[in-house]
Amino acid sequence: MTTFTSHLRLPVALLLTCALAACGGYTTVNLGGAVNGLTTDGLVLANGTASTVSIPANATIYTFPSQIDVNAAFAITVQTQPARLTCGVTNSIGSASGIAITTANVVCVPNKYSLGGTIANLSGAGLVLTNGSDTVSPAAGAQSFTLPTTVADGTVYGVAVLTQPAGQTCSVVAGTGTAVMGAAAVTSVQVSCVSAT
Repeated sequence: MTTFTSHLRLPVALLLTCALAACGGYTTVNLGGAVNGLTTDGLVLANGTASTVSIPANATIYTFPSQIDVNAAFAITVQTQPARLTCGVTNSIGSASGIAITTANVVCVPNKYSLGGTIANLSGAGLVLTNGSDTVSPAAGAQSFTLPTTVADGTVYGVAVLTQPAGQTCSVVAGTGTAVMGAAAVTSVQVSCVSAT
């Protein structure tokens, strides 16, 4: 009889372990998800006031260092945006079940800013400036311009004269470059016009 009960102990223990696992078994679980588009450092996420995690550039996944209790609510926010990007979190609010949460995903996109500059001596009408397919037509006498479409950080731009104004010839200085914009618009393009005669 002693031998019989001792042989039962291991299977019973295994059955109890399996039953606990089937019911969720865990009292705490990991909280995290995938990361897309994070090309710079500085991103910090917060789960309410309970925990934060810093995510390095080029990371593809993340997990908060502190697990959360089963049935506990979570609310993930971006505490600090990374340099030159804006990030958001999908599936950021919910409650923990008995399995790890891996679907609070982070998506980051480059910041966008305006592209423009100054104009000198524009007296005629009809000037058209272009950056690819984006165009702007400053009025006669205008001293500055801004193209209507914003430019994503890291994008190559090239401002040129598409149409000359009546009676004048305009040229562009500092019209090409890569939009490493940080937190400000590009305003360094210079357009200078002279009489065509």
